[in-house]
Amino acid sequence: MQNQNLKSAPAPTPVPTCRVFFEELLKSDYFFVKENEETFLVTPTCARCSRLFGVGEIKEVEKRGNITKVKISDPTATFDIYTDKALLDLKPKKHLAFVAYLRLRAHAEKNKGEGKGKSKDILTLVEEAGVVDENVRTNWILNTGRRTMERIELLRKALPERQGKEFSESTWKQAKQAMEHYAIDDDKLNYWQGRAIDAVKDVWQRHGKTAKEMVLDILEPGVSGKSSMERIKLTEELKKRGLMEEWVEEVIDELIVEGRCYEPEVGMLKVVEE
Repeated sequence: MQNQNLKSAPAPTPVPTCRVFFEELLKSDYFFVKENEETFLVTPTCARCSRLFGVGEIKEVEKRGNITKVKISDPTATFDIYTDKALLDLKPKKHLAFVAYLRLRAHAEKNKGEGKGKSKDILTLVEEAGVVDENVRTNWILNTGRRTMERIELLRKALPERQGKEFSESTWKQAKQAMEHYAIDDDKLNYWQGRAIDAVKDVWQRHGKTAKEMVLDILEPGVSGKSSMERIKLTEELKKRGLMEEWVEEVIDELIVEGRCYEPEVGMLKVVEE
C-alpha cells in the first residue's frame, strides 16, 4: 500500500513549503481539501502544510522493498518519512534535508473531507532529499522557530474577538475552524511557544561556544591581516560559514560584554589582547 502511495505522489509543483517542528506535525489532525483535491494539513499553530521542508538527524534507516523508511529527529520529536528514491549515505547521526508531500493514506483518502482526521493517516512522501552539514540543520531550527513564533503572535491577536483581521480572507476560514478544532487558547499557545524557544535554546547551547571561537578566529590579526575589522565584513564572512545574521549579532554582542573583543571606533571590531 505504501509503495502504491509513493508511486502516485504528484510531480513537483510550485506549492510553497511549510516549516514546522516535528512534534507539532505529529500532533496535527485537522485537514481540509481544496477545490483541486489538494489536501492541506493545518497544525495547532495554524501552519497550512501540503509540502514540507525539514532538516533533521537520521536515527534509523529501514529498507522495505523499493521503499526506504527513515526515522528523523529535530529537537522536539522523531517521525517517519518515506522515499522510493535511491539516497546515498543514509546513516544514523547524519543530517538530512528533505522536501516532502503530505499525503493521506489510502484508507483515509476514500473518506477524505474537511475536518478531523488522524495524524497517523498522513504519509510524508519525499520529493527530494540530501545529506547536509550541521549548519544547515541549525539554520532550519532557527528559521522554523522564528516562523512558529510569528504564527503564534498572529493567533494571539486573533484570539480576543476571533475576527481574523491578521489573516488574509482566503485563509481565515480554515484558521478559524482549526483554532476551534484545537481549542486554541493562551495556555496552548504558551506551550508551543515554549517548545520553539527550547528548540532554539538547545541549538544555541550546543553551538554558541563554537560560534564565538569562529568570530575570534576571524578577528585575529594573522587571519584578517589587519588589527581591526569592519563589523559588516565580519558579519558577511560568518554568514558564508553558515551563521544567520541575527545569530552573528548576538554572538558579537556577547563577546563585547565578556570583554573578549571591543569596538575601537564605531563599526569596527578588535580582539582584546591578553
